[in-house]
Amino acid sequence: MLKKRIVLLLLVVGLLLIIAACGSANETNEPAPEAGEEEASQGGEGETEAAGNGEQMILRYGELNPDDHPITEGAYEFSRLVEEATDGRIKIEIFSASALGSEREQLQSVQAGGLDFFRPNSSALTDFGAEPMGVLALPFIFENREHQWNALNGPAGEEILQSVEEFIGGMKGLTYYDDGARHMFTQGSAVESVEDMSGLKIRVPENAIFMDMISAFNADPTPINYAELYSALQTGIVDGAENTIAGYLTNSFYEVAENFSLTSHVASPGVVVVSEMTWNKLSAEDQAIIEEAAQQSSEFVRTQTEKFEEEALAELEELGATIIQFDDLSSWQAEVSGLYDTYGGDFADLIETIRATE
Repeated sequence: MLKKRIVLLLLVVGLLLIIAACGSANETNEPAPEAGEEEASQGGEGETEAAGNGEQMILRYGELNPDDHPITEGAYEFSRLVEEATDGRIKIEIFSASALGSEREQLQSVQAGGLDFFRPNSSALTDFGAEPMGVLALPFIFENREHQWNALNGPAGEEILQSVEEFIGGMKGLTYYDDGARHMFTQGSAVESVEDMSGLKIRVPENAIFMDMISAFNADPTPINYAELYSALQTGIVDGAENTIAGYLTNSFYEVAENFSLTSHVASPGVVVVSEMTWNKLSAEDQAIIEEAAQQSSEFVRTQTEKFEEEALAELEELGATIIQFDDLSSWQAEVSGLYDTYGGDFADLIETIRATE
């Protein structure tokens, strides 16, 4: 009886093994679907192509200023326009207030492909090799804001913007952002004339033309990371700095440097740059969308900056800042005239084109 049960059990196990082997053979020998067959069965050729181009892309944009600065608001507008034009397929995340490092660090990151977009000052790009950009940082090169933007939107501005891609490599210039004119601000003694600059330690961005300009004003140029400027003023490491009206207000520098002198010594714009690695990954259609959004956001920033500055000076006075105005800046201009030979000697034609712009 026991022998019969053992035999029966062996027969059952053998039968199960045979069934399993057949199933495995069917799985192995079944022909694989051709590429695209599964997608085509879900909705047709058109939807297959759309799905192939529909992968979401998240890009990063670095900015030095806080969120309430007009130039940072322009970054958010740029992001919004791109996302809207691509139906959310391309998203651009904004990292403001130097969250991704100093100006130089973020430029290096863009060049290496680690950061997709950044907005440096044009003078910073000069030190990276785009020497024509130095023309925009020459003191008092623009008569006023209208003259500046007529020049930037004309042949001279286009030639200078192209120098980013031509001379630096690893990045491409997309558009200019209106950063407003730059002015001096100090703690303690107010700067009411160029003679008052003598001996002052003035924070500058880490680039040559700004350092030479402050030296020409007989002050001591002191490069400090922008994110560290407030504490440097607070602790007396520097006596003052220079920046735009928006930068002075939104970073609360008036709390530690109460004297704001409207010198308008430089009106160099910001420049939105994109990493070459990022750019080459985009389709021609997406590149066109990015360029159009950049141009539209540039116009947005200009409007925002002009409006902001009109209201900011009155607000600064209410906050306790002393505003010093000048009827004549010719003595300031005379001190820095030599910088045109140092930084503009090779670009005499470009400078003449800017000056001839109406």
